[in-house]
Amino acid sequence: MILNSQLPIKAWLDPQTARLPGVQPVAVEDWLARSDTYAAQLAYRRELITTQRDKVFAHRDGAIAACQELRDILGVVPSGEHPLIEAALTVQEDLCILQKQGDEHVLTAAVMCFPSSWDVREKLGRSISSIHSPVAEFSPVAHTVERMLSAIRLEQPLGRANFLIYTDPELHQPRGEGVAKPIDPTAPRYIRVERQTFRRLPETLAVVFAIHTYVVPETVLSIEEHELLATLKPELLRD
Repeated sequence: MILNSQLPIKAWLDPQTARLPGVQPVAVEDWLARSDTYAAQLAYRRELITTQRDKVFAHRDGAIAACQELRDILGVVPSGEHPLIEAALTVQEDLCILQKQGDEHVLTAAVMCFPSSWDVREKLGRSISSIHSPVAEFSPVAHTVERMLSAIRLEQPLGRANFLIYTDPELHQPRGEGVAKPIDPTAPRYIRVERQTFRRLPETLAVVFAIHTYVVPETVLSIEEHELLATLKPELLRD
């Protein structure tokens, strides 16, 4: 079990970030983050890539230049491994490459070790709107998100955060479309937050979608934080 000692991002507390898509500007120097679970998460990612590579890593040949560019921007020395894996083994974020094909951005490569109930093998080669089609609340903002991706400037990354409730704190939770996550009504609850950032690469113009996952016990929230979250996520309500 890998748990954070605190939750630095609580998007539900601000009306601007609580609603979809809740995107805000992010400084270039802050587009990636490091938390108190850095060493544990990287060790787990390395284990998953070694033992379940086909479940956590997917790519198309056309993404190789963007993956190499990301690796080089991060200052990672090539080791002979795929460049996206080389990059992902040095940062806490899962890394996805989005490339414009026609009118939409398409997922062309990903190291996704800590998915929140989705399977990268099902999503590769699909557009952002298609990827999120099973998420009912996302449908009304799908076109807004695509416009946002197209408008990202080189000098201005963007970011957002979601907030989810789980009764299983496991980081690696891939699920196929249509498979609901299990919620045990008697089990302790955990708050799972993904800090998601979007940065355009200057040469290939691909967008890097980086996902930093935090998991904390429900008990770390203050009473006020919990009450507000419970209005948005009714399954969190205490008896």
